[in-house]
Amino acid sequence: MTKKLLLVLALVMPFILSAQEVKMGYVNSQEVLMLMPELSDVEKQMADFNEKNQKYLQDMQKEIEDKMAKFEKEKDTMTDAIRKVQEEDLQLLYQRYQTAQQTIYQEYQQQQQKLIQPLQEKLQKAIESVGKKQGLYFVFDMASGALLYKCDKAVDVTPAVKKELGIL
Repeated sequence: MTKKLLLVLALVMPFILSAQEVKMGYVNSQEVLMLMPELSDVEKQMADFNEKNQKYLQDMQKEIEDKMAKFEKEKDTMTDAIRKVQEEDLQLLYQRYQTAQQTIYQEYQQQQQKLIQPLQEKLQKAIESVGKKQGLYFVFDMASGALLYKCDKAVDVTPAVKKELGIL
């Protein structure tokens, strides 16, 4: 999507520029996002989420290790049928552990996105506000790497966005 927009801009820009002067700006959204005070709350919530789930995974891992040690110690005295059942139990336990890891990772990603989205929306509104106040036609994001060229007339609106958000 971004590539298509840049291509369209590259094709249309000469026509626009010949008709009137176009003011462009750029912002480093990642820099601003990292300075937003609300981010520390998100980081704390994610650390708590991670700590709780790591404890659960560590407990599961210890259970696997304990059962494996017991199995290794007793396997020579087991009948083939009991050994097979024990091996299957260990495999199922390990599969449960892997599934739990994957589920926790997915939940972590979803939770992080859910918590960061309001910050991104607030940042987007601030960028739009600054763009309107400064009469800019385009504001490019330096953090996304989408800016291929920056002319001397381009305006860095990062400081104005920080000011708009009360970050200094």
